[in-house]
Amino acid sequence: MRYGKSINELVMRLGTLQYEEINITISNADKSKKMPQTNPLLVQDFIKKSINRHQRIDNMRYTRQSKIQFTTKDPICVVQLLSLTKFMEIDVSTDLIWENIRARFLVTDIPTTTPLRGTCKGNKR
Repeated sequence: MRYGKSINELVMRLGTLQYEEINITISNADKSKKMPQTNPLLVQDFIKKSINRHQRIDNMRYTRQSKIQFTTKDPICVVQLLSLTKFMEIDVSTDLIWENIRARFLVTDIPTTTPLRGTCKGNKR
């Protein structure tokens, strides 16, 4: 499982917070190939069949980097999108963008012994 967490644990961690916007990108697992641009209605049909909370997806777009980006506020929908390994018969990898910051890990997974106040003071210098 991505991020070294089970689906249940991801739901528990993500589900405890409110999010303004969570973006998920889906790209071709083979980095030398691009995601093919396809009919949006076919993509929508695939998502409806694959993601049972598809109605919670606010936006879907094809990016300049040849990725498909989904926007939602629903953490369970995020977990379902992250668990995709195939997208319309294409092997894919998924990634998160948290408030326009790319992350391959959950923020709560960062181990730290430095209090936040000390970190802020260190960053001001």
